[in-house]
Amino acid sequence: MLRVTLLAAFLAAPVQAQIYADFTVSSGGNPLGTFRVLLEHAKAPRTCANFIGLASGRRPWVDVRTGAVRTNRPYYDGLTFHRLIHSFVIQGGSPNGQGTDGPGYSILDEYHPDLRHSSQYVLSMAKAGSPNTGGSQFFITLRATPELDNKHSVFGTVISGTEIIDGFKNPANFPVGAGDKPSTPITMDSVVISGPGYAGFDISAPGLRLPHLAENRIAITRDAALQTMTAVFDRKPQTEYRAFGSPDLVAWADHGIVLSMDGENAFQLTVDSRPEPSYFLRVPAVNYGDVPNAPADLGDGGKTVRIRFGGGDFLDISPNGSGGGTWADNAGGTGTISQTSWTDSAPDTGVFSVSNSSAFFIPLGDFRTTLLNYPGPGENINLATWLSFHTPTSGWTEEIGNGPVNRFAFEILAQ
Repeated sequence: MLRVTLLAAFLAAPVQAQIYADFTVSSGGNPLGTFRVLLEHAKAPRTCANFIGLASGRRPWVDVRTGAVRTNRPYYDGLTFHRLIHSFVIQGGSPNGQGTDGPGYSILDEYHPDLRHSSQYVLSMAKAGSPNTGGSQFFITLRATPELDNKHSVFGTVISGTEIIDGFKNPANFPVGAGDKPSTPITMDSVVISGPGYAGFDISAPGLRLPHLAENRIAITRDAALQTMTAVFDRKPQTEYRAFGSPDLVAWADHGIVLSMDGENAFQLTVDSRPEPSYFLRVPAVNYGDVPNAPADLGDGGKTVRIRFGGGDFLDISPNGSGGGTWADNAGGTGTISQTSWTDSAPDTGVFSVSNSSAFFIPLGDFRTTLLNYPGPGENINLATWLSFHTPTSGWTEEIGNGPVNRFAFEILAQ
């Protein structure tokens, strides 16, 4: 009955808008067949554009084993589903098959009230624990997982070949080992994008706020006495640079990441302990210029944070720049706030050396305050949340650390 209901629902959808992803899969070299996903590109355009670009080869990506920027090369073909929890999800999209890598960049999360983890067969983005850390890894639900709503970005549903997905629930047919890794590799032989809506869907629209990847032209100098190699290049604002090096163009080492928040000509990135007579460097550039940078002055006064809870309910918080301010809600309640602070997670200027990608900090800020006499007299609430900016003046609240998942839309208003 579920399959009939799904089919009827999607047949009723506007045919001209549909875009599909056809996954042809195998296990240990034995074909399992093809299942089809309907991509929700109208409701999750950023996530779908990223997935479509990777699957089709139209979107560049960084080979994080070598630092090479790959173009016109389908990303998913030949990758495995590296994680299978029979009563939960099956997950793939990691080139090293360990779930620890991706395409060399990350994208903003994307939530839509109509896209829920409400059943099996839902396609959704995997990510690290922090906001905006998804890139290429995805999962397909094997049951309803409402606990993932507003935490992972739903962007499609399996509409045919569901018997293949059902088969993954059987541990006898698909046993797993350590780390929930399938004992016999389950491979995506190909992921093909098609459908009447495909040609007209612009996967490079600026409003999607996706990062831009490029090879980075560098000059290299060597100091034999200090045993260092230095890459010299003009660094750009809101751009992440990751250094890779090799003595022979075969074995490559990862030498870390630099996050540049402003510009500098002839910037020097030095790699230490290189005694080799020759050494090769690659420093691909990932530009996040379309991603909103959280404002530095949100707590200085003159701005109001409006948090929308749904159903027309909202809460306005107005810092005064001195640690205090006021609150007001849609029901007419008003009061004061105290111990208010705002920290922009990625400053507007400077360059930062990090071991892991930190670009996800660009749209984030740490907002904390105490609402006095809220929601009633004698009651106080301590609020601590990340504000994740998806546009220059709006976005989603995000829990800090491992707190409860309470994501609400917010917008910034002038006081």
